[in-house]
Amino acid sequence: MTRNEISIKRFPPTSRRLIIGLALSVAALTGGPLAATSHAAHPQAKPTINIGENNFSESEIIGDMYSLLLQKHGYGTKLHVLGSEPALPTTALRRGDLDIFPEYTGTGLQVLGIKRIVTSPTTAYNTAKNQYAQRFHITWLQQSAFNDTNGVAVTQATSKKYHLHTLSDLAKVSKNLTFAALSGCKGRPDCLGGFQSTYGIQFKTINYLDAAPLRYSALKNGQADAIEVFTTDGPIRANHLVVLADNKHAVFPADHIAPLVRDTVLHKNPEIRSILDPLARYLTTDAMAKLNGLVILQSQDAMNVARTFLKSKHLL
Repeated sequence: MTRNEISIKRFPPTSRRLIIGLALSVAALTGGPLAATSHAAHPQAKPTINIGENNFSESEIIGDMYSLLLQKHGYGTKLHVLGSEPALPTTALRRGDLDIFPEYTGTGLQVLGIKRIVTSPTTAYNTAKNQYAQRFHITWLQQSAFNDTNGVAVTQATSKKYHLHTLSDLAKVSKNLTFAALSGCKGRPDCLGGFQSTYGIQFKTINYLDAAPLRYSALKNGQADAIEVFTTDGPIRANHLVVLADNKHAVFPADHIAPLVRDTVLHKNPEIRSILDPLARYLTTDAMAKLNGLVILQSQDAMNVARTFLKSKHLL
């Protein structure tokens, strides 16, 4: 059985899993079986580890990396495709339906009911890590170097013309520029609301385009001067775009990914930590954007992309 493939829109870290509800998610919550792809290690002297993934390229690639690394060390693995609800992976882990899941710190804070924007990667990680351990008996392993958060991108030509490197730079010329964003960006503290209240950014025109290809096309064709992006989007690297820094560290939340592992599984198999933790430092924002581009823009298989990357880092 292969993973279900669904084309879904990317949404901000705080809401991207609120968009669709799959039958698979219902099955997980009601006790039904999760759809799985089995990858048995040979010989299988160790337990089979159930790994969850979401239906977008980044989650699939990283879940596949976990699977390949565990297989290398003698574990069997099964990959389970989950739905989009933020709390579903944590629920599945607590129920024992999953053993490992690649989760974002921003989503973890949302599950914990923390609504304030946390821009510090260390604070976001430690808060999620400590409260998950206390409340759910789930361990956060090492978080990745990449931050898949909201962002504003411009072309290199626009960056040079207006000397744009930060959101403060953007505020100086925003009244002359057109911005394209997701419809949900309006008023949100991690998007237009934060731009306006923190930086005083007021665009000449704002066009709401929920489909990412439309936003990137608008930027390329000159119909938009700046667009809302997610910082590991494949087209950023492919088109050599400039992502403006949140120089006040007040708008874009920290959203790094890390393996969540059930404590009972980790206690029985403590080497899982030493198997998965070395991956984190190689998963930079630039590397993840490239990997996403291979899957989304070039239609390469996520498992093959994951395998090639791990081999390039001598992890396989």
